[in-house]
Amino acid sequence: MSKNLPVLFGLYPVLLSGIALIWLLRLRDRSWPNWAVWVLACGSIIAFVFMTGPWVFTSYYLRYILTALFALTAVFSYCRMKCGSPYSRRHDNRISVASVLIFLLFALLNTLAIASYYPSGKTLDATFPLRSGAYYVLQGGASIVTNPFHALAGNKLAIDIVKLSLLGNQADNLAPRVLSNYQIFGEKLYSPCQGAILKVRDSLPDNPPGNPDTNHPEGNYIVLQCLMGDILMAHLRRGSIEVAPGDTVATGQLLAEIGNSGNTLEPHLHIEARNDGKPIWLIFNGRSLSINSLITRK
Repeated sequence: MSKNLPVLFGLYPVLLSGIALIWLLRLRDRSWPNWAVWVLACGSIIAFVFMTGPWVFTSYYLRYILTALFALTAVFSYCRMKCGSPYSRRHDNRISVASVLIFLLFALLNTLAIASYYPSGKTLDATFPLRSGAYYVLQGGASIVTNPFHALAGNKLAIDIVKLSLLGNQADNLAPRVLSNYQIFGEKLYSPCQGAILKVRDSLPDNPPGNPDTNHPEGNYIVLQCLMGDILMAHLRRGSIEVAPGDTVATGQLLAEIGNSGNTLEPHLHIEARNDGKPIWLIFNGRSLSINSLITRK
């Protein structure tokens, strides 16, 4: 089952968008209020998948294409309504309860997605630890809507980061079985702050994609003590860690490489911050991140 999860993650936003577009195309012989509410309902679905869909499995840019298709479909639907008969059947003059419920549900989810960008409580502002290319937040933000797996695991403030190709995806295809096909595998990891190394593990193998090591959730990792808290960087490549407990490091110093060790389906950087053992907001160069955030480094 775990080997199929990336495929499901990649397809679900496309399928959900497709359902919304089909609903919109099927609108005909409706009253204007009925039509307007259905457009709002379908638009709320498109907004939800635009903000929270894991687009990196297909292409980061696909979400813009589907949004444009929604706009064109809405215009087509409007023109068909305007050019059609001014009369409609009686039951079509009533506003659909289903459309209202769909709109309210996705309006709530969209509100949670937007709120996930805004920090509350203590924050740790660090330097982004990756240097060359376009990086994408696969999970992040303080909401179960944008950060479901971390929220269920007890730390909804953790962030998962991958690297994008020129086509806007993380790998050569939807779910490759070779680690080197992932853009971020072997990427250099640099210190996000000045501090001291507290803990290191560097002995675990890098798992084949789709084969997580659930017995060692962090895999190979580094815990770095910064001024405002401790930063954990996990799923690192075996044999790549350049530091040891007790070392003092400067901001931007090479630490390790990104791998696929521990409880992970595919290569990515898991990073989180804690203060006195409690999760705190981790922001980079003054910027809060959530799912679908894009960070470009030259």
